Amino acid sequence: MQAARHRLPAAKWDLEIVQMLKHGQVLVISGMTGCGKTTQVPQFILDASLKSKTGQVANILCTQPRRISAMSVAERVADERAEKLGGIVGYQIRLESVMSTRTRLLFCTTGILLRRLESDPTLQGVTHILIDEVHERSEDSDFLMMVVRNLLPQRYDLKVILMSATLDAGLFSAYFNDCPRLEIPGRTFPVEQYFLEDVIEMTGYHLDERSPFARPLKRMNAAPKAGVSTRLPTDDIIDEIEQATNAVAPRHSLQDQNLTPKQLVARYPGIYNKLTLKTLAMIDFDKINNELIELLLEWIVDGPHQYPREGAVLVFLPGLAEIKQVYELLLTNPVFGGRNKSRFWILPLHSTLSSEDQHRVFSTPPKGTTKIVLTTNIAETSITIDDVVYVIDSGRMKEKRYDASKSMESLDLVWESKANAQQRKGRAGRVASGVAFHLFTSHRHDYHMKPQPIPEIQRVPLEQLILRIKILDLFDNMQDVLSQLIEPPADIGIETAKSRLQDLGALDLDKNLTPLGYHLASLPVDVRIGKLMLFGAIFRCLDSALTIAATLSYRSPFVSPFDKRNEADKCKLDFAIGNSDHLTMLNAYKSWIKAQKDGSQAAFRFCQENFLSIKTMQMLATMKHQFTELLSDIGFIREGILCRDLERKFRGSDGVLAVTGQEANVHNDNMKLLSAILVAALFPNVVQIKTPEAKYSKTGEGAVARLPKPEELRFSTKSDGYVSIHPSSVNFQVRYYDSPYLVYHEKIKTTKVYIRDCSMVSVYPLLLFGGCIIAIDLDRNDFIMSVDEGWIRFKAANQEVAELVRELRLELNQLLRDKIEAPSMDLCACPRGSQIIETIVRLISTQ
Repeated sequence: MQAARHRLPAAKWDLEIVQMLKHGQVLVISGMTGCGKTTQVPQFILDASLKSKTGQVANILCTQPRRISAMSVAERVADERAEKLGGIVGYQIRLESVMSTRTRLLFCTTGILLRRLESDPTLQGVTHILIDEVHERSEDSDFLMMVVRNLLPQRYDLKVILMSATLDAGLFSAYFNDCPRLEIPGRTFPVEQYFLEDVIEMTGYHLDERSPFARPLKRMNAAPKAGVSTRLPTDDIIDEIEQATNAVAPRHSLQDQNLTPKQLVARYPGIYNKLTLKTLAMIDFDKINNELIELLLEWIVDGPHQYPREGAVLVFLPGLAEIKQVYELLLTNPVFGGRNKSRFWILPLHSTLSSEDQHRVFSTPPKGTTKIVLTTNIAETSITIDDVVYVIDSGRMKEKRYDASKSMESLDLVWESKANAQQRKGRAGRVASGVAFHLFTSHRHDYHMKPQPIPEIQRVPLEQLILRIKILDLFDNMQDVLSQLIEPPADIGIETAKSRLQDLGALDLDKNLTPLGYHLASLPVDVRIGKLMLFGAIFRCLDSALTIAATLSYRSPFVSPFDKRNEADKCKLDFAIGNSDHLTMLNAYKSWIKAQKDGSQAAFRFCQENFLSIKTMQMLATMKHQFTELLSDIGFIREGILCRDLERKFRGSDGVLAVTGQEANVHNDNMKLLSAILVAALFPNVVQIKTPEAKYSKTGEGAVARLPKPEELRFSTKSDGYVSIHPSSVNFQVRYYDSPYLVYHEKIKTTKVYIRDCSMVSVYPLLLFGGCIIAIDLDRNDFIMSVDEGWIRFKAANQEVAELVRELRLELNQLLRDKIEAPSMDLCACPRGSQIIETIVRLISTQ
């Protein structure tokens, strides 16, 4: 083990790193994958302190972006030091730790260190902080860097190291007052790199003029469409290429798709044949060219080249739809399908696929079988497939963006950054020399790609970050705090997040933390999911609320194999209940729990027969254990419930209902109440269902109104116009709703603006748990109650009813304040509290 350590490239920099830290507080270290920086740098510091004559042993915190990284690195370092994990070396992740009073090198997630800062703002006793993988630019790591930078003037003895595989070292060095930098070379195998022009030349790819992957033709007297590049007719392209001699090279600022054929000849001179240049002049650079991917795969497995014939192929595609297209294309290709099918493993890899489907990509195929993995950027850093020799990089990725002005997330198709391209290339050089094919031109890579991806903090909702700032209480002005971030978010995103927190009741009108906000900040989950958990505890439907919270935090347990989608969709609809995706997932989960009574094999068969992922079910159970401990920890349910005890007793199963007791779950099967607390958590994410005028059909008994077709229904938001139900929803083909309102978890833009995970809700929950109620006397007879500035309106029978609902809402708000300010208060033992809750439950249940 020691010999292996000394062979790592980082070993040569031991003394230099220690010396640099003696003369400064901050050091930036960049090192390629495999150089040993993550495991070795903290050991250099620890070993130096153990040898020091001062006798002061370092106390090192090393943050990792993911739980699995913190655990695996800690285990590796403990092994290298021939020590038991939990002694000198330990780890701490959310709800789990292996450490002791002897621990001097602690690997933890970034979130754990931020939580520690809440109670220990100056990190007394800590001598070194190592923040690893800072190039990922997660919200947590950017925020931690800002907090640490503000802490350094108060802690002159504290040393900070920033580490990453691919790093814009200058940016981070400048942020920490031009601190010193160090680069450690990597130990990956060499990877030959080719670009689009090379791939076309190698494969002899010929583009037909009518191909869907060709750019549209230029038309005489037609104004060009914005954002659409056009091309000359094929004969004109060939003529221009033939005549191109001594053409002047175009400016680097011009992109390839905007060049004439003559300019292309000048940009790519001499080394490419005329057919290659013709294809470059015709190809649509903005499309994922499945035709070229298919041809390149044929060339890799059977073509005339000197590269290895063994080893896996990793194909990077933007998303699940593109994976499906290429997957189906290959199955119908005679080279990969039909009689040759046994020669290939064609495996999709995507975060929404089940763990069972994902596991096979790590297996080694039999000799003579080629593994082809179709994946997204999940395989850039999170997952490593060791036997990859070839990488095909489409150059595109889907990235979540958040439009704060519309409170809407979109999944945009974007060009990857140079850092992404470098990571993808490196996947081919883990165990042997490899080859990377990038399906974009070398000119785009060199002159038009961003060096790094957009930081997460600039493209995600900011609610949790704002709560974290409020609860840390380290800063006076929130706007000033956020402006100190290395690359701050836009002001509109900050203001939208504050408004959303006020809608949820987490901030008051003066934007100070409410008691609810304090507890939401204490729960390391999305604020909406946190509120769902709290209301589940208050309204005594805890187990079911935690199940729904887990599905929203993780993912749906339903799976749809490519070749059995229709069958899978039918099974999902069999579980449908209450026009609700959330209740449908709950119903499937509860059915799995019942199947477990007949043993683990019965539960496994149940999942197979109903297109449910057993691994996802088990993960949801684990998350419920974690949520239960969190609520126990802040006093909302019985104290002393520990996740590890639940895991030990109910491994792979649930048990939350058993340990929390009947009293906490009296209303566990009340579906109307569960829909109501979804309003509390998700408001103001509400859509109104607009039904067309009734059409009638003649029958023997007279005219009968017919139900509208699903596509005739329209779904309206308050401020963003009309949206569509996502095809994955159980409401996608619904023709009639008992109530004209739906609440939803997220709104996302792909080909359309969709709402996903939606549930039908009644008016009373909107009045009781939505925005402020206003009662309006229209004509002395009708009393209209409105919520959300009049967007949701409800006609009360009389003034007394209107006042009763409003008073009940005020009583509920006060009760919630009392419960949140004193979480251990038992509402069931309090006559007033119990009466209010039961009145609300009865009102909702009988509407």
